[in-house]
Amino acid sequence: MDELCGVEGQDRARAGHETIEQHVERLTQHAIDRWRSALAASGDPRRQAIGLALTNAVPGGPVITDEELVPGNEPSKDTPANNNLVLLAVETGDPTIYSLALGLCKNTLTDDMASGPCAGLSWEHWASIDPDNGMPWLWIAAKAEQSGEQQAVENALAKASTAARIESYGSTVNGLALGALPGDAAPLEKAVAGADVWYTLHVGVPLELVSLCAASAIQQPVRKQQCSAIATILAKAGPTYMDLAIASHLADRLGFPEETRAALKAERQNGRAALNGLFPWQNSNNGSVFRCDVVLAFDRFIDALRANGGNERAALRAVMQARQQERNSSAGR
Repeated sequence: MDELCGVEGQDRARAGHETIEQHVERLTQHAIDRWRSALAASGDPRRQAIGLALTNAVPGGPVITDEELVPGNEPSKDTPANNNLVLLAVETGDPTIYSLALGLCKNTLTDDMASGPCAGLSWEHWASIDPDNGMPWLWIAAKAEQSGEQQAVENALAKASTAARIESYGSTVNGLALGALPGDAAPLEKAVAGADVWYTLHVGVPLELVSLCAASAIQQPVRKQQCSAIATILAKAGPTYMDLAIASHLADRLGFPEETRAALKAERQNGRAALNGLFPWQNSNNGSVFRCDVVLAFDRFIDALRANGGNERAALRAVMQARQQERNSSAGR
């Protein structure tokens, strides 16, 4: 019998060979469908886009196997919801909507756009409609590196390193989606909604940035300057834990001042501690019991996300601060 935060009686038991994801999806489907539908029916194009993006989300995200990671073996992205999202992205020219659509349209292995309407999207067009954002240029650099086009890599990194900001609008999506949750959402429903939003955010700093700023690459003064500028932007204003982790890694490699490196390392370790065991589905497979205390902890993280405008780093800091206050309070009794 799973601990499902307010769910009582026989509904706590999984049916047949149900996985925990299927079980939770069944129990929360009505509430989650209402939330998604309200977003999709909104007069705000960004909320509409989020509602469409959430259509295919499932609690805990899909289970990825080695077989599914074979090129061309991904589920089709040519779906009505994705196609409507692409159309909305093109019609509005809104960078938030465009980046959301790109994330759902890109191939997991190659970062190329899937066939169908998705093929009409491109990293280059994102850059053209979002000129002061370095994020699309990082993806353009990553793609050029894969293709061996070194001049294109240099051009893209030059654009990224001189941009005013580097963001994929995950904070905006978090804030709008979680802000639309009903105030009376049950703990389990809130946890599923938070997991669904997390599942839709597929665009962040490309991991290829680590190799683009490899120890050998930064022997070139221009590349070192570019990587230093990008790492500085991510360290100061990157809103996600992954932004922080990459910035910390690059800061060590690039020889940033010790005080800066120590601060980034401490924040990274604290963030990792806050994330550890936070996701309700993390340890709930292979017959393990779904734990209500983890659901409630995840809900507190969702509340922190909402309170901090969807900024993941700020939410993690708030979670760690609250935990420390609880420990201090317990120690003082």
